Amino acid sequence: MTDAARPAMPLSTRINHYFQHRSERERVMFEKVRQTLSLPTILRRRAAAREFGDGSPFAIDREVGFRIFPPGTFAEADEIVALTRGMGDNVDLNRPGLSKKARSGFMVPLIDPASLTLESPLLRLPLREDLIASASAYLGIVPVIAALNVYYSASGADEARSSQLFHCDADGTAQVKIFVLCSDVTPAHGPLTLLDARTSREVRRRLGYSFGGKIKDKRLGNIVTPADYHPIVGPAGTVCLVDTTQCFHFGSRVETGVGPRLVAMTQYLAPSSFMLPRDHRAGSPFRRLGHPGLPRAQQLVLGSI
Repeated sequence: MTDAARPAMPLSTRINHYFQHRSERERVMFEKVRQTLSLPTILRRRAAAREFGDGSPFAIDREVGFRIFPPGTFAEADEIVALTRGMGDNVDLNRPGLSKKARSGFMVPLIDPASLTLESPLLRLPLREDLIASASAYLGIVPVIAALNVYYSASGADEARSSQLFHCDADGTAQVKIFVLCSDVTPAHGPLTLLDARTSREVRRRLGYSFGGKIKDKRLGNIVTPADYHPIVGPAGTVCLVDTTQCFHFGSRVETGVGPRLVAMTQYLAPSSFMLPRDHRAGSPFRRLGHPGLPRAQQLVLGSI
């Protein structure tokens, strides 16, 4: 499609995109505007967060920005490992609809989220009320599930690019992602590698960072050292809760000669996040699964109420 034939991007989308990639202060100010435009929803979900979030056993320290759990902590994670076994065999990198990044062999989505039901462990994990409580307490609001998939990454080009470089996600001013290691991950498998939230704030300050920008390792050399890196390695079934907005991170630097890395990822976003429309329900991919018979916390994160 030529530029002339391509439909114009809506003004609201262009404004969101502009502020999405600005400084922390500008992004916080713009999200407050978005919250004001949907104030009844925001107030209702903040009140629910106070109700659900007290005493979560899986709380995330804001100064750290992530938390890791060993296999066996969540039965659903072990079921996800079993479900995805063999899913990375014979991956077609030429199938229609793949992004340029995925066609090069990293972060290749393997499932169609529209095929999931409430019985799938991929959904039962983020619908656990204790994990909803953890994300709600951290974000100060009950979020929605904005994305969910299983991703394949294999060895590729020698030079890191795109999300293989350090960056902070620009989707909102904060978020919580659930990563489940579906295969054993060693340093050679290109693990998700994090800087904690406190260190990341200092890096952003010293670089004058605009969110979403990619930073080469050598540019960080005078600010952090490899001792500050936190690679998420471990056996299949390891789970990490992480704020990929507040924590610099990279991943998928899979070394030649090792097998691919397989991870499941679920993204919780606040309704006022930049990637969601003003009516967040329209951007909730699992809204169709919500019904009045579910606990209220689950209806909220599914986006059905």
